[in-house]
Amino acid sequence: MGNNFKKIKVKFIVESLLIALFISILLGLLISSILVLTYKQLGLEYDILLFVLCSVGVFLVSFIVSFIILKPNDIKVAKRIDKQMNLKEKISTMLEYEDKEGYIITKQREDAADKLNNLSVKKIKMHFNKYLLILPLIVLPFCLTSILVDSKFEETKPPIEEPISGDPYIIEQIKDLIREVNEDVNLMYPVKEAYVLHLEGLIEAIDVADISRAKEVEAVNLTITNISLSSSILNSIDDISLALSNSNLAEAHVLGTALASYDSERINSALEDIRSYLNSPSARQRQLNYEELINDGFQLVDNERLDADDELYVEFTNLKNNLAEAITATTTYYSDLENVINNAKKTFEEAVIRQVETLYMANYLEERLIAIFELPNNDEPINPPVPNPPSGDEEPTDPDKGGGGGHGDTIYPGDDIFYDPDEGLVPYYEVIAKYSAYIEGLVQDGVISEELANYYIEYFNNLYEVDEGE
Repeated sequence: MGNNFKKIKVKFIVESLLIALFISILLGLLISSILVLTYKQLGLEYDILLFVLCSVGVFLVSFIVSFIILKPNDIKVAKRIDKQMNLKEKISTMLEYEDKEGYIITKQREDAADKLNNLSVKKIKMHFNKYLLILPLIVLPFCLTSILVDSKFEETKPPIEEPISGDPYIIEQIKDLIREVNEDVNLMYPVKEAYVLHLEGLIEAIDVADISRAKEVEAVNLTITNISLSSSILNSIDDISLALSNSNLAEAHVLGTALASYDSERINSALEDIRSYLNSPSARQRQLNYEELINDGFQLVDNERLDADDELYVEFTNLKNNLAEAITATTTYYSDLENVINNAKKTFEEAVIRQVETLYMANYLEERLIAIFELPNNDEPINPPVPNPPSGDEEPTDPDKGGGGGHGDTIYPGDDIFYDPDEGLVPYYEVIAKYSAYIEGLVQDGVISEELANYYIEYFNNLYEVDEGE
């Protein structure tokens, strides 16, 4: 792994030793204080040997156990390097695929190794969890009490009872959601971090004494809104697919519709079409086709002015830049073009999976929060939309006459159709199979957690039941 990695690992091991030492000393003091207090209250003669044996025993056991738990392995070290140096999982990915071979894997491994070798070990900081400061706050009162208390007959003041805070069961369920978010490897990192921060903020908001129901609902409502906003900031799949679909060039249009389908096979096929389009034996024709692809296809995506950090937009930009380099080649043009397209197939698929998973996670978190806090479901929204008055010749659909229609922000769901602001009324049967097949593929590939998989499967089964009932 290189000297830098070993030095950083040693640094983290020293960190673990210091934390384990800190914990074990405090636990040793705690057991000593408890023994002293017990002997004083019972009026017994001190047994120094027992005190020493118990304190040293607790110290050694807690030190060994703490160090075993905290000792970092290579994967933990790699993840901390990635996080501290903002390397976007490069080092952890290199470790994960160190026994595998392949062109892309080799390139990634070389890039990660280069960044690791050029890394300054001094920039890697030790981290001591702030919650460790709770231990001294627990131990010191015992130590002081064991020193100040003289006899069992001395009156002591009753402990001050802290007011009851938020429901611990609800808070534990929110912590479970945080763990699910952290364990989902397919979530985009900036959005994953935002989800966690919003959920932690919700815990902080409701974990107060005598919180009212109105304040609790307000905090949940705000969290759901923030999660929804976070999921859309770096999610460009709809913007890119729509822009490409508006292109007059068939190859760009096909790529746009393929991205909109979330189907990896269609995306790969569309990228192959682009390779064929640029695969002309004539260098002049290749140049003309390339310029047409950029100007009449890909330029539409740039006009959207998407966030530069958006993962799919980054991969799209990389594809353009790599094609620009390949088009200038002479003897290696065909192999370079093939490598560019093959690389795009992999990176586009990964980016699409992460974007779709991020959106699904936002919906899942909303459903779970509504269930945890027993809020109104989607048929009775927390903030019901205010209907907009009809304009022109349009008439709002009557919700009592079947659904699927609506006007403005007022949308009435239906049993067999739903309303899309861009396309109007869309039959369920046109989209259920496509979305369901995509989710089944993710489940079979094991890229989403079992709980999320069950949630999605149940969701689509309910849709199929409605469709079959009709």
